[in-house]
Amino acid sequence: MLDAQEISYVVNPYIVRGLDYYTRTVFEFTSDQLGAQNTICGGGRYDNLVGLIGGKPMPALGLGIGIERLLMVMEAQKNPMMIPQKECDIYIGSIGKRAVKVANLLALDFRKFGLGAQTDLVGRSTRSQMRYANKIGANYSCVIGDLEINEGRVTIKNMRTKKQFDILLDDFLNEFMDEVCEGGK
Repeated sequence: MLDAQEISYVVNPYIVRGLDYYTRTVFEFTSDQLGAQNTICGGGRYDNLVGLIGGKPMPALGLGIGIERLLMVMEAQKNPMMIPQKECDIYIGSIGKRAVKVANLLALDFRKFGLGAQTDLVGRSTRSQMRYANKIGANYSCVIGDLEINEGRVTIKNMRTKKQFDILLDDFLNEFMDEVCEGGK
């Protein structure tokens, strides 16, 4: 997903987090705008931690963020604080690995435009994704799978009126905005 979103990163097999319960992947987010103490966020996998404290073994991931450091970087980059969306303009569901990647990239485009967009992050079934879209009050929803990717089209559903319309995947955001704003759907 980092490659797909064109986010630069470095794989460092020698990185070590300060806690011994980490397993496999560990990570740090750093900035060259903080001086020697350049880590903003760090964490990793700790699949054995729950089992170590008496629970049922399960996969896990965690991180810690230095909020002051994050604010310093945002100020240095002259980035405004992100205001959480009060509503979800569109929920983009996905079926399959290829579709997860497409859905996340489309949601990123919406967010860059200042719109609220959500995707499945926990591997829900299609039915559960649509229930979740309804639960969070998404205005519109769609589901992307191999068929939609291959055809280059997706069907959007207005969650309030239940009306549907098709748009092209190649120009998803613009087509969506044209349909919603001009078509009044």
